[in-house]
Amino acid sequence: MPEDPRTRFGPVAANYSRSAFHTSADRLQEVIDLAKPLKGDLALDVATGTGNTALALAPHVRRVVGLDLTREMLDVARRITKERGIENVDWVLGDASSLPFPDETFDLYVVRAAPHHFPHFGAFVREAYRVLRPGRDAAFVDCAPPAPARDVLHEVELRRDPSHIRSLTLEEWAEHLEAAGFEVEMSRARELDWDNEEWMRTMAVQPELAAELATVIESAQGEARDQLHPKRRDGKLFHAYWHCLIRAHKAD
Repeated sequence: MPEDPRTRFGPVAANYSRSAFHTSADRLQEVIDLAKPLKGDLALDVATGTGNTALALAPHVRRVVGLDLTREMLDVARRITKERGIENVDWVLGDASSLPFPDETFDLYVVRAAPHHFPHFGAFVREAYRVLRPGRDAAFVDCAPPAPARDVLHEVELRRDPSHIRSLTLEEWAEHLEAAGFEVEMSRARELDWDNEEWMRTMAVQPELAAELATVIESAQGEARDQLHPKRRDGKLFHAYWHCLIRAHKAD
């Protein structure tokens, strides 16, 4: 059984309000460009964590609801919201696979860097479809390595964070979304040059384990190694890391 993500993310919640990836202006703009929010929208950001994506959406929509399973994450999000004086965001404790909202509530659904933790993936996608209004759109961003690299990264992900379940390829994402009723409008994988040390630090991985996991990546062979192309710069490990960027539509 995967570990309950609340036991993993609660103690490190504050790290996600400082994480280079999660707070990057470029990465947040990437989500805005993908989601295409409208001023009158009521938006839902699922697995919001410390609210980075929800707060990025806030200036572009009427109101945004940030939902997360981990209370400590939402406590940090509330603090940041107050510090920034943002008034059109609500924070809700809840599960992506059983959303506490009526059918057809939201104009825009967004989830970022979280579905690989969801134990009931089909239910999560069906819930996204259920709460979205007809004729509107959803944006999905999550880790999505090509299959050979995924086999290597899967071991690393599980040992770094035992609440990880599985990263899906673009093809697997499309199957789930279409089965739920979505029309996939845009789907691509984006590769980043990944700072392994920062990645480990965000989850407070102990140095001994972090070194072991770096060895797993640096020891990759064949096609997986070609995809990951690990390298050291100033003693720090960098390697490829991928996310899917998917925009899906719910027909009228």
